[in-house]
Amino acid sequence: VTGTLRWAKFTTILEAERTHFAGALLVIDLDERSAEIETLAEESRKNVLPWLAQSIRQAVRADDLVTHLYDYRFAVLLRGAAQDMAETVANRIRESVDDTIFMTNEGIARLGVAVGGATYDPKAGLTTDIVSLAFDNLGKSGKGERSVLIS
Repeated sequence: VTGTLRWAKFTTILEAERTHFAGALLVIDLDERSAEIETLAEESRKNVLPWLAQSIRQAVRADDLVTHLYDYRFAVLLRGAAQDMAETVANRIRESVDDTIFMTNEGIARLGVAVGGATYDPKAGLTTDIVSLAFDNLGKSGKGERSVLIS
């Protein structure tokens, strides 16, 4: 329904890429600006998901990979991206979601997202659990003043 890779395939590619190339992993989830989605009927919430996926996909680069995790949570593999590029793409994702009008049976739903991420480089070693670090940064980005946190 979202037109994205399955998580199992995504993680296989992520682990293979990490051993040879630098890059970044972003995790995206709805933030406090999306509170009104909880007031929508279940069917309307389901209809928002493909549009949310599309707004994320159009903000990433052509060779980046997107996966749907669960609920409204997505992950993006930014191939070859350094810290500054990861932050640029994360901000583009936020802007793309902000600029998307999500039409439902109940009317217009406004959504916003927080983005957490982690960069990796095979030259620095593979000791870090990149997925856990990205999720930790997502949790911190949703609670702090920054809506994008990438380490």
